[in-house]
Amino acid sequence: MIEKKIKANAKINLGLNILGKTNNGYHELDMIMAPINLFDNLNIKFYQKKGNLIIKSNIKGVPLDKRNIIYKVYEAFYNETSLQRENIEVYLEKNIPFQAGLGGGSSDGAFFLKILNEYHEFPLNLEQMIDLGKKIGADIPFFIVNKTVRAKGIGEVLEKIENNLDVKIILIKPNFGISTVEAYRGYSLLENKKWADIDKIIEGLKANNPEKVIDNIENHLQQTSLLLNENVKTFEERLNKISKNFKMSGSGSCYYLISDKENSQQIYTSLRSEFTDCFIGLNDFI
Repeated sequence: MIEKKIKANAKINLGLNILGKTNNGYHELDMIMAPINLFDNLNIKFYQKKGNLIIKSNIKGVPLDKRNIIYKVYEAFYNETSLQRENIEVYLEKNIPFQAGLGGGSSDGAFFLKILNEYHEFPLNLEQMIDLGKKIGADIPFFIVNKTVRAKGIGEVLEKIENNLDVKIILIKPNFGISTVEAYRGYSLLENKKWADIDKIIEGLKANNPEKVIDNIENHLQQTSLLLNENVKTFEERLNKISKNFKMSGSGSCYYLISDKENSQQIYTSLRSEFTDCFIGLNDFI
């Protein structure tokens, strides 16, 4: 038996524009994705014999069957490579909140794919893993690369960018989630869209200019949720009393605040005192 312990990190979106719909029904995007140091833990046991995948978790409600993205990766990998399926057990310790826009499920799937490919002595190259991953989840290609990127297409066309921001990332997720499907479905109702200036955000990241980054972040999915979801409206009104610079990551419901290191601890402590029913994290870019 071979045992591997790996950490699967979260991400935030620094701007998200929806450009339109593709012929197959997916939305075409232009956005920046950046990895942060909030992790799920995967304890993986390879029993080195023929068999199937077993998934266990510390969180009730996590699907442990074929609905789980790890299981989808397992099946897709062995179908793609035609290798004999092996008996593998994954214990998934979830720390990244669900329905948060932080990519927790996709990260679990991507890191499992990478370790599965390594265990089998790399039958898939990087491009093949990205191609396989995008068929399972739009964010999986990003987590395979796991660098700050400009992502286009449905999220699989990746351009690495330089991220020199020397800041803290304060996360706050309310006790409700937002369905990604519902967030995208409401996009067609959105009028007077505010657009992220992705080029200026990239300039700000490279120059370690937090103000330039913050001033140019917009998120079409955040705008959709504000239009359709009363919970989001109420929650954002509460956040705005502390700072108007909270931004939603992806389809939400997690918000983040880019903060200088001197004031971050004070803001974090204040949030923990006032928002006692929320997940709150103090994190860094990776």
